[in-house]
Amino acid sequence: MSSEEARETPRSMALPYMGASIAFMLFALTVGIFRLSAQNGVGPVLLADLYPLHPLLMVFGFIGGIIVTERIAGVELLPHTKQTSLSLAIPPFIFGGMAVEAAGYLLGLTALRYVGAALLVVSCLLFLALLRSFLEIGREGISVLFMILSAFALLLSAVLSAFSYPAGNVGFAMILLLFPIVFVLGERVELSSLATRSSSNRFVPALLLAVAAAVLFGFGALFPGAGSAAFIVAFGATGIAFGFFLLMEKSAHPKSVASPFQKYVGRHVELAYAWGLAGSAFGIAYSLSPLFVFYDAFIHSLALGFIGLMFLAHGPIILPMVTGRKFDNARLSFAPLAILVLALVMRIGSGLALLYSRAWLLNLSVSVSGWLVFLAVIAFFAEIVRGTTHIRAAGSMIDDPRRTHSSGESGLRAITPIIRSKRVVGS
Repeated sequence: MSSEEARETPRSMALPYMGASIAFMLFALTVGIFRLSAQNGVGPVLLADLYPLHPLLMVFGFIGGIIVTERIAGVELLPHTKQTSLSLAIPPFIFGGMAVEAAGYLLGLTALRYVGAALLVVSCLLFLALLRSFLEIGREGISVLFMILSAFALLLSAVLSAFSYPAGNVGFAMILLLFPIVFVLGERVELSSLATRSSSNRFVPALLLAVAAAVLFGFGALFPGAGSAAFIVAFGATGIAFGFFLLMEKSAHPKSVASPFQKYVGRHVELAYAWGLAGSAFGIAYSLSPLFVFYDAFIHSLALGFIGLMFLAHGPIILPMVTGRKFDNARLSFAPLAILVLALVMRIGSGLALLYSRAWLLNLSVSVSGWLVFLAVIAFFAEIVRGTTHIRAAGSMIDDPRRTHSSGESGLRAITPIIRSKRVVGS
């Protein structure tokens, strides 16, 4: 294999990895929908043994898989090192580890569960090595530090997953969610600093807040009986961090000068921060009064509201980049956003209303919200397929980023032509 062919390998390998990530997501969503219907008494009990695995399947199988896939898609832009070579093994360790651990839980085989968790730990260590290499080549330091913190959260989650499910353990559940939350915040630092050509040091306070939250949630995960005070402070720190990011991105430049694409990203990003704030508030409410409805509200405000909306915001950038094609911005639609927000309002609003009324229609509303999430996902991927197919049919492929960007940039840097202006993407 020639050196040129070798440098194309990461992107070609990224395609099946992305497919595996999406398969994990669809499977985890299906399990979650069945669980929601069964819990609300509006459907049969299906795949019940998988219900406790839903958060692990979603975070490790889908989010972990898609994040490392996006990272290795940009490996061809990095100097060829041991770390970049090892990075290609990260997704198989994640997917294999999650599958083996799930089998261990389902079959009641403790040794198999430990083997799966060990594979997940290896994937996290390899991911940390890759992120460390970004620092060595001079990448945006604050952004990479956010990502490294998120990888440590995933590493702790992998260790904890060998011994118990996250359900019922607020610290474990939040450490699991902090992986995508903090990683996304790191990407927002990277994109915002790149677009405005300003220093990322202004995000240092938010990084310190994220570190504090991770330490407190990690302590709570390891010592579940530690009390609610640590969680109240931790949720407060995450809420302040979300508010800090929202203010920083909104104040950068006026919306009147934003392009349609920037307005699309901006609407999603601002709503995501709003749901992050709501999730933090629900987390504080749960810490003060441990009602299940508050638990469900903070989990899904963060998981669907913040992480889900950020996925919709960044998807038209990341997914076409992984496939090596442009995305036709004329195909952008707010339909997936509207459906997902409706699903969140129905789930959280109806759940809160159940505190005061046991009306069956409220249970039905909560159950239907799960199918709306599924519909939002299908609508989003249909939008991506239409947008990239249209470009491909016109014969306009994405530019090879190696011709326009220096080595040492990640896959996200390949979208610099889209956002290189004096305006912040998402402001």
